[in-house]
Amino acid sequence: MRSTFTLRAAVPLGIVALVALMAVVRAFSFDEVPAILARGMQPATFPQLVAGLIVVLAGIAFLQDLRSPPSPQTPLPRIYYLTVMLMALFAALLVLNLFLIALVVVTLGASLMWGERRVPVLIMMALAPLAAIVLFDMVFEVRFPRSPLMNLYYQWS
Repeated sequence: MRSTFTLRAAVPLGIVALVALMAVVRAFSFDEVPAILARGMQPATFPQLVAGLIVVLAGIAFLQDLRSPPSPQTPLPRIYYLTVMLMALFAALLVLNLFLIALVVVTLGASLMWGERRVPVLIMMALAPLAAIVLFDMVFEVRFPRSPLMNLYYQWS
């Protein structure tokens, strides 16, 4: 079966490509890098890495869509809406200044929602945000927003 590429299928990818292009332009246009990013690595490296990752992922999505574009009639699965609600919960926890809890909740929640049931893997997923914070703190010297659990971490370290 031969797939056809339609304008309707290209619009979301075009939007992603535009956002990625804007991120790349912004990442390379810093006159002054925020102090939090300037501590551990070259000032512009981190935003440029993130912008580059966005471009690579957008390119991969574009190529996959060229090969087999999704049917415009296909409804989004239920897991999509659950994941969007999880991201909203993440944002709400951030607003409440619960950064570390938000990271653990979204990591565990996404794993559970997407079907992970192995307890050792779930424990590792819960510990992954903690490991990331320790890595960024010790290696890159990036400080995270203060919150009750982050205050305990910074007092301990």
